[in-house]
Amino acid sequence: MPTIYIDGKPCQAELGQTIIEVADGINNGGKQIVDIPRFCYHPTLSIAGNCRMCLVEMGLPKKKKDGGFETDEHGRPLTQWMPKLTTACSTEICDGMHVRTHHTSESVAEAQKGVLEFILINHPLDCPICDQAGECPLQEITYTYGPEGSRFEFEKVHKPKRMAWGSKITFDAERCINCTRCVRFYDEYTQTHELEIVQRGWNNYPALAPSANLDQNPYAMNVIDLCPVGALTSADHRFKARVWEMSATDTISVQDARCSSIRLWVRDNRVMRITPRENPLVNGYYIADDDRLNYQWINDNRLDGPSLKVNQEQQTASWPEAIEAAAKSIKSYPPDNVFVLASARASLETNFMAKSLANDVIQTSHIGYVPHAKGTDDELLIRADKTPNAFGCNLLGIDPVSQEQLSQDVKSGKIKCVIIVEDDPHFCLSLDALSKLAALIVMAYTKSESTDNAKVVLPAATFAEQIGAYINFEGVMQLTRPAKALKYQNRELMKDMALSRLDKHATQFDAWSKDQHKIDAKPGWEILIELAKCLGKTYPYQTAREIFQTISEQYNALNGMDYKSIGKFGKKLQPAQEEQTLL
Repeated sequence: MPTIYIDGKPCQAELGQTIIEVADGINNGGKQIVDIPRFCYHPTLSIAGNCRMCLVEMGLPKKKKDGGFETDEHGRPLTQWMPKLTTACSTEICDGMHVRTHHTSESVAEAQKGVLEFILINHPLDCPICDQAGECPLQEITYTYGPEGSRFEFEKVHKPKRMAWGSKITFDAERCINCTRCVRFYDEYTQTHELEIVQRGWNNYPALAPSANLDQNPYAMNVIDLCPVGALTSADHRFKARVWEMSATDTISVQDARCSSIRLWVRDNRVMRITPRENPLVNGYYIADDDRLNYQWINDNRLDGPSLKVNQEQQTASWPEAIEAAAKSIKSYPPDNVFVLASARASLETNFMAKSLANDVIQTSHIGYVPHAKGTDDELLIRADKTPNAFGCNLLGIDPVSQEQLSQDVKSGKIKCVIIVEDDPHFCLSLDALSKLAALIVMAYTKSESTDNAKVVLPAATFAEQIGAYINFEGVMQLTRPAKALKYQNRELMKDMALSRLDKHATQFDAWSKDQHKIDAKPGWEILIELAKCLGKTYPYQTAREIFQTISEQYNALNGMDYKSIGKFGKKLQPAQEEQTLL
């Protein structure tokens, strides 16, 4: 394995790697060795080398005519430095190479200042109103490496502003620095070629190709994250919140069986946007647009507090009243007439408690989950299975059941009481089956016609309001973490809750410290434990962690695992571990 020296520090490398890859710590466990600024370079895209921000000094050991190396008086090889600076993104390493960055080379530091001065000549000074402010690479790199001021006193070049690239992306050409990341993304990752560079010289900028339609590209919005400036912004999130006003929680998407790693951005206890989180085990650097835009249901139309159906209308009830009414309804039917419908949308802990409720408490063998399949798998990230935890249900021994079969059992009178755990009753049962069902107990997230007709409604916390384990279709286990606080919870006291500056410094007089956006709901596993207690079975669990510990002790697939070992990036189950066997 070749060794190169960056600012005098020896670094392990591999043939074919570039200087910037070694500096980023690819061979150092992902731990960055030295920061080399860049705009056009991205690990998943081809090398463009057009921003010139990653310039470094490069040198090789001096060779003698006889093939050996020249040395100094201490026997150390002498370095012959190249006469000009080179780009770290495009220069492949070789054994013994020496590299000087801005930390040790004045010429590199001056060159970077010059590059930034040229980039900023025509860049508009609109950081105060730019959505990218606070998380803008150009802004951060300018503060760190750029000149203290500008010598340019003339009118800047003007280009098109606020151009709609379909309904999802807004483009501001004046902010663009022509890094071409967006063009290369559509050319190389999605291979749909929607963009091209138009005009010449300082007037050029990326534009939609003729007949291109980004609304039909399911990954189009990834260029917003790729853009190193504020040229590309989300039409959905534009001007709604500043980055320093929001908390960022590392969690996963529940849009489909991919379970892409994401960040939930929350202000005033409302999810404002979703962005991708790098995870080489699951989704790499990108997410599908459906994952990014799948958050309105977390905020709006939520069930707020339990209710009971009285005289054909839903009436608000306390949690003890609703739990007792649900238990009373379950007791009024023989176990064989009760079906516990678990959910591939729910966490592993909730499904484990659903199975325990069915088998140990109600003592019915009727438990299953309804699969959610739509469309087909694509070659990138999107999966046809629109649930995040079907793998987990199968692992627990909860088998899939079709809507047709369950509806037929209800219409025939075999099933009289159905407990639906975190799923849509209209998807799980046909309309005529719902109308013939004697008792429907629903643990749901949002209001619907089904919840209006349910005998008991128990509001369940979403993935954004609790910690829980999910296993994607490839057997990678990941955790959701709470980004929103429920009613009676304090964000500052919750160990797993990310906090924004507003959260940390709020007072009782500040609008963002009020409880109007906190809903009265509980994690599914907690509701099921309370229901089991009312039915005569007491479980000792106080947290999801304790339930997961029991699961890991009972199932070979999870033996020895805990939340800490899963971490932020997840843990892939070994093939031998994926068997549904008990210890």
